[in-house]
Amino acid sequence: MVRFKRTGVIPLSVQQSVYVVLRKSGSFEVRRYEPQVLAVSRESDLRGYSGFNVLFDYISGGNRDARKISMTAPVLSNLDDKPLTTAFVMPPGMKLASLPQPNASGPDLVEVPERVMAALLFPGNIATERLARRKTELLDWVREQGFVAVG
Repeated sequence: MVRFKRTGVIPLSVQQSVYVVLRKSGSFEVRRYEPQVLAVSRESDLRGYSGFNVLFDYISGGNRDARKISMTAPVLSNLDDKPLTTAFVMPPGMKLASLPQPNASGPDLVEVPERVMAALLFPGNIATERLARRKTELLDWVREQGFVAVG
């Protein structure tokens, strides 16, 4: 097992979520993430602009304490459920109780327990057809590896 912090084309000022890679094959990975706190916002459409803007405003000081919070990567998008959501992972070590409360129109703050997730890394846009094809590829790979996808 390898502990990763992703690098690449992300600005140096963006912190990375820390995870352990349990299995890797090409662009596919199974990862274990430690417990995290997320700021989650609803989306108005697949492109994710409205929720992202709410989240960016929150971490830029648009909260009850006018406190800035470091940006982290990755940005999480839930495009399968209704409502659609986008989430920012709060920086490592931040607890729910230590975060500033959102303004009335701000995101929801939630704790997420440790979890195992599969990932498929690919560049480009998030067109509906492309996402459907990539999701099928990921789910097929997960099954081939002997895992059962639960969400």
